[in-house]
Amino acid sequence: MHGLAVRGSLILLLAILSLNCSGPVARVSEEFVPEVPLRNGELPLTAFAALPLIQNLALSPSGDYTAFIQNTEGHSALVTQDRSGRNSCVVLSTDNDKYHIRGFTWVNDRRLLVSVWYPDHAADLKFIQTRMFAVNRDGSELKSDLVEINIPSFAGRFHIPQFQDTYALIPKDDRHILLALDQRQPGAPDMYRLDVYSGERKTVAGNPGFVRRWLADLQGRVRIGIGIVGSKTMRVVHRTNDESDWQTLFEFDALSGDAIAPLGFDENPEALYVTKQHQGKAAVFKMRVSAPQSAMELVYADSKYDVNGILVYSAAGDQVLGIRYTADTEKTVYWHPHAGHLQTAIDTALPDRENTIISSAGSQHILVSSSAAQAPGYYWLDSGNNRMGKLIDAYPLLSGQTLAQSQSVHFKTRDGLELEGYLTRPTRINAVSPAIVFPHGGPWSRDSHGFDIWTQFFANRGWTVLQLNFRGSAGYGREFESAGFRRWGLEMQDDISDGVHWLLEQGLATPGRICIVGASYGGYAALMGAIKTPELYQCAISFAPVTDLRHLIEEWSDMRWQDHRLRSEQAEHALGRWWSDRTRLKETSPLEQASRMRTPLLLAHGADDWTVHVGHSRDMVDALESAGFKDLVYLELSQGDHYLSREADRTRFFSEMDKFLHRFN
Repeated sequence: MHGLAVRGSLILLLAILSLNCSGPVARVSEEFVPEVPLRNGELPLTAFAALPLIQNLALSPSGDYTAFIQNTEGHSALVTQDRSGRNSCVVLSTDNDKYHIRGFTWVNDRRLLVSVWYPDHAADLKFIQTRMFAVNRDGSELKSDLVEINIPSFAGRFHIPQFQDTYALIPKDDRHILLALDQRQPGAPDMYRLDVYSGERKTVAGNPGFVRRWLADLQGRVRIGIGIVGSKTMRVVHRTNDESDWQTLFEFDALSGDAIAPLGFDENPEALYVTKQHQGKAAVFKMRVSAPQSAMELVYADSKYDVNGILVYSAAGDQVLGIRYTADTEKTVYWHPHAGHLQTAIDTALPDRENTIISSAGSQHILVSSSAAQAPGYYWLDSGNNRMGKLIDAYPLLSGQTLAQSQSVHFKTRDGLELEGYLTRPTRINAVSPAIVFPHGGPWSRDSHGFDIWTQFFANRGWTVLQLNFRGSAGYGREFESAGFRRWGLEMQDDISDGVHWLLEQGLATPGRICIVGASYGGYAALMGAIKTPELYQCAISFAPVTDLRHLIEEWSDMRWQDHRLRSEQAEHALGRWWSDRTRLKETSPLEQASRMRTPLLLAHGADDWTVHVGHSRDMVDALESAGFKDLVYLELSQGDHYLSREADRTRFFSEMDKFLHRFN
């Protein structure tokens, strides 16, 4: 093996810590029901339904300490420890019933910023709130009022910022951060320099009234503002230094697809990385902010995929090394030679995997490694002496288990469009296994060829799984994505049906032994598939689905949302007009077509879902019952959100899926 030496012994031992320093329509209750008996080769449900044991493992600036989020029996804790792994401390913990740890950042070797989120509502409008704390690595000097909000003493309208954890580190400053806070103008944050010990803050960029997001250069100066003017004009402004006036860099129609999106500055404060269209795909360019009309330099393009990702910086945060984006897998491309050589050495030592450095301090690095058939594992790398050792698995109950292999597949739809997907075969194949078609959510997202806990769960239960990126999926260029606009339940749904026919033609499935499963938009597609083409599906599972497209347009356009005019334009652009397109919208809304349902259905939704309101599923259940449909199981999770963030909700839902699918396999 060339390059890195992979050691069997661990450089760091991560301890598992306790919380201290060291038939008829069935409406299912939330009381946990034991899972179905395991069959030969099946793993316990908790192997798939439990939250990852470890998340967000990060090195302190010196590399002498680590911090990570540990999930144990539904509780989550922020844990710190030294490199020996012995001196560990639970800094903060939560039972996840309401408050969730959103993330953390080392500011210096002693001080961390911790972000938390929690669901909230105003009447029937659901949303999230975030707050930010500062705390030392040993749990001392906790400052829960780090972001102090000054409420006017006079009577009248006042505003408490919903998001209080939007910040950026300042290179070579171990005491201050840049904080975006919209206390003065709702939805238009000013930028502050915030002391992470005292909470004292000073304005460094006042909002001109429309900026939603700020970018600072690598010298810590706020230089770029991005926002909405009018209903759909995106404006990007810039300035040379803290004393300069804001000048318009460029403007464009936010719905046109011709966006020029700033990514971040190079170490040269004149050079700004942006993404813009190149041969039908988003690509990375570098421009001079003082000469925006001059030709931009193409830095990196992918002929097949949009390069919509994030810049990768040096450990000190003072140099851009490359870009991380989603191609067929998660991919990091370095244009800095040393970083590229290091990535090559890692990929040689851990072949046929996605290997991503997620934290660095000098020559010390933490990386996460996984593949479609291998759950994520964390590694410690010392590039100074070419040593690397495994730290811990994110899913310990899957460690050492034989997981299902996956392959990329391609096929053409009935109208000649080529689609990409991923086929996962179960490890135990008896003749032709039953199959699940598993459309992704979004729909403006996509599946990639990486580890997916749902897919592995289905495969472990003996199902062949097809994930496919139907038209409208993101990442394949503007034309492919826009082909899904206003086509919910039509060609987008036909693509999924064509995936079923491809499975049958390839001999990978047999008629009468195929189910469709999805969440969010995938949940909508599962319902529409069962309604539109019932002959294709033996059963359907839908989690947190949209069921009424006209109601979705109303929700997107709700005047209580910030930028509601843009949201309304986006809704009409992507879905259609509430009145003039009402016939199409009704014909492609599962709620309006409930009387056509014949396929056995498991429907589930979280009552605290702020992305798709639980009313979509409640109304669907009522419509199905009114239509006399009986083969329905409905599960409502009283504290559940759109993402099954709580382990109790994941376990409950996976248990119901296990029992439901057991009927058909």
